[in-house]
Amino acid sequence: MIVDRGLFRQILIGAVCNLLVIDSGLHEGWSTPTLPKFEGEDPVITLTSDQSAWVINIMYVGVGLGSLVPMLLMDRIGRKWTLFTAAGPKVVSWLLIAYGRDYLAMIIARLLAGVGCGITYSVTPMYLGEITSKSTRGPLGTSIAVLINIGVLLIYAIGLWVSRQTMALIAVWIPVTFIVAFIWLPESSIYLTRKNRMSNAELNLKWSLGKDNVDEELEEIKRMVAHEEEHSSSSFIESLKLAISRRGNIRACGIALIVISCLTLTGAAPIMAYQSYIFKQAGFDVSPNISIITNGSAVVIASLTCVILVKFTGKRLLLLISAPICALSFVAIATFFTLQAYGTDVTEVRWIPTVFVVIFVLAYGLALNPTPLVYVGEIFSLEVKAPASILCSLYYAVATTVTVKSYQTLQESYGTHTPFWVFSVITTVLWALIYFFVPETEGKSLQEIQMELARKKNPT
Repeated sequence: MIVDRGLFRQILIGAVCNLLVIDSGLHEGWSTPTLPKFEGEDPVITLTSDQSAWVINIMYVGVGLGSLVPMLLMDRIGRKWTLFTAAGPKVVSWLLIAYGRDYLAMIIARLLAGVGCGITYSVTPMYLGEITSKSTRGPLGTSIAVLINIGVLLIYAIGLWVSRQTMALIAVWIPVTFIVAFIWLPESSIYLTRKNRMSNAELNLKWSLGKDNVDEELEEIKRMVAHEEEHSSSSFIESLKLAISRRGNIRACGIALIVISCLTLTGAAPIMAYQSYIFKQAGFDVSPNISIITNGSAVVIASLTCVILVKFTGKRLLLLISAPICALSFVAIATFFTLQAYGTDVTEVRWIPTVFVVIFVLAYGLALNPTPLVYVGEIFSLEVKAPASILCSLYYAVATTVTVKSYQTLQESYGTHTPFWVFSVITTVLWALIYFFVPETEGKSLQEIQMELARKKNPT
């Protein structure tokens, strides 16, 4: 069977770009196998619980900073070279993790990792959306959440059984491979057209699509660029004012706040980071490493299931199914640790935290994890997309940082049951907000979504 040349090149572009996405998953999951090593197993570094929390948190501060970089660089050096800048901080981060000998080195490493991840999350969807064809754009775009989760699973599989240094020196080859391969890939033809470099735009389009005649595609890009320039001539501040002055944009901001809260405030980051401690405290007679690998596999399976189901069920229904399952899982875990804290014999039910953390991970991976970023990409009108995307990234970083630190503080001050009761309440509130305010966007064009947000009060 002869593989279509254009399809092969599209897959190649997606595979190379998504190396950075997988690497982001490695950084997201790094703390789970590594933090326990800092309690005595690591020969060089020992961290307090407060220091461990900041080693987790500082990465999300970096994500917020990294999300600002594209605003400064994308229209100056292009999508390709902006994405290329994400690899540098990631490589340096892994080398610092491998060879760092103190707490400060870990903080700097994680901050750099966050900057690289922030750039990756902001630019990869845009670069793939502009460089690929209509037939491959959807699958490549929706695979981002799945690939992040695959990266998380990979770092679990590596990091649980090798040293900090070995783990980092294995992981660093992913961004290094990206650098070697990505440098040969083309710049976005849309960016080149915007800069009036039409001959280069045509050559790049021919290569990426694998065809000699691209007149039709080039004309479509010209129309798109002309439309964007007509509607995007306002400054960042003017776009921000526009975002809070029109009914449709105000509703879009509210929806984005709800769905990103589902991603961050429901506790996934601290639960995944501290899961080994949760399993040890429960005392269930199963290796914590096996439980961690199970959870890593569960979130990958769930996100793949989401990709398959979303075309049939829509995103809203998956959110409405996922949120109550997460809330009930938190109630079960919180009840177990409450009984344990008050001296009740829980020997016969020590399986509850392990089992319900897995159930939470499956439900979270089904909708709360993959769908928020898709919503953010759909609900904002063209003229406010830039400030909206930046503000959403900043909210993600701040909310995740607060959630991780709050978990650590509540757990140490009031017991493990306390943060789980808090997460159950937050998730229940978010479930109600989804029902009343989040519409279905699956199968609708951007124009249809904008019209619905501008005129309708109830989600459909």
